[in-house]
Amino acid sequence: MPQIRTRFAPSPTGYLHIGGARTALFSWLFDRSQNGRFVLRIEDTDQARSTQESVDALIRDLRWLGIDWDEGPLFQSRRLDIYQAQLEILKQKGLAYPSFESKEEYTGLIATPDEVAERLAAGEKPAWRFKVPESGITEFDDMVHGLTKFENKLMNDFVIVRKDGVPTYNFAATVDDALMNITHVIRGDDHLSNTPRQVCIYQALGFELPKFAHIPMILGPDKQRLSKRHGATAVGEFETQGFLPEAMLNYLVLLGWSFDDKTTLFTAAEMAEKFTMERAGKHAAVFDPVKLEWMNGQYVKKAEPGRLARLAKPHFERAGLKITDGEWFLALIKSLQEKVRTLAELPRENAFFFAESVTLSDDARAKFIASGAPAWMPALIEALRAQKDFSAPALEALLRAHAETAGLKFKDLVMGLRTGLSGQTVTPGIFDTLVLLGKEKSLDRLAAALHP
Repeated sequence: MPQIRTRFAPSPTGYLHIGGARTALFSWLFDRSQNGRFVLRIEDTDQARSTQESVDALIRDLRWLGIDWDEGPLFQSRRLDIYQAQLEILKQKGLAYPSFESKEEYTGLIATPDEVAERLAAGEKPAWRFKVPESGITEFDDMVHGLTKFENKLMNDFVIVRKDGVPTYNFAATVDDALMNITHVIRGDDHLSNTPRQVCIYQALGFELPKFAHIPMILGPDKQRLSKRHGATAVGEFETQGFLPEAMLNYLVLLGWSFDDKTTLFTAAEMAEKFTMERAGKHAAVFDPVKLEWMNGQYVKKAEPGRLARLAKPHFERAGLKITDGEWFLALIKSLQEKVRTLAELPRENAFFFAESVTLSDDARAKFIASGAPAWMPALIEALRAQKDFSAPALEALLRAHAETAGLKFKDLVMGLRTGLSGQTVTPGIFDTLVLLGKEKSLDRLAAALHP
């Protein structure tokens, strides 16, 4: 049995979309599950729209996700002589003919031999069109959809090389997949209508057909095709929003694949071990941002704090929060990682740790007063000032003893402290908050809350 070879072949005309990332992941997992080789091919024949910036972004996003490749990136724009050689073979077989129409789809207007000769003599460049069999059926066995058949009479002759000498998608992709010995072509089912044309080219050039697998598209929560109106759709946007790559991979694999009815969390190694195309779904998957956030939260909780701090640091810096003490920042992250779902939440909800002073929001001020803090806070400030051990266990013992002695409900004491220290109603645990702010800053803020 030949070695399994799969590929991911994006066009560098924009960002790596969630759908493209899912296709790359399925191809990569299938390859890794079979100890094969994974090829990255850049389909950049559309020179007007292809950019180096998009190439760089595609490679960066794939690497961020942890998807690596064994060969590539290979560029179609550097293989034009290869496509020309295959075109010559089709010409010799009488399966490609010149066309002076601009449209790729056949419109029934075929120039006579004399007209062709005249226009060629005048120096006009023709496109080249593939001659589809007039009768019969083109079929292939799809790993997701099963045996799939198309009547040849419903397929029109189609352009394979444009007037400028650049091959069209169907021709270039077929030649590349054949000459790169790709054994399994895994892609979105929006390509399903292209496949019979490509099968015809395979057969005309005498190439062996690969196995095809067309995976269903991804829909938004409204069951319409996923697009920007549903929010973030680019892999890079999810990184900016504070999602972890391992959570994105885990969520992407579940968009059209499942191992069983209960398992949802997989490492990349577990995915590769368990992945089979037989478990791929036949129906469109729905992208659920709420479920993705939940899953990301699970990974944030389990993440090694040092790594999480490194990943979180840019989010704080983008928010204008300067980190000067790495050990302190690590302690902050440890206190927060159980409570957030994305890294972008960290600076958004915890900027008070970095501020010189805080102003209580209206809601926080109301809760500060409701806790009775104006009456009992002065004595607590003095107790905290006298406290030499400002560790979390020592502070917990002090606060609980103080609440009991003063006849306070502990939740009221915590509410008053929380709002006074942060100016808001939600913070990490109160003991961690005191430790992270430090004794001096904590006392200053509590005093300021009493005398706004």
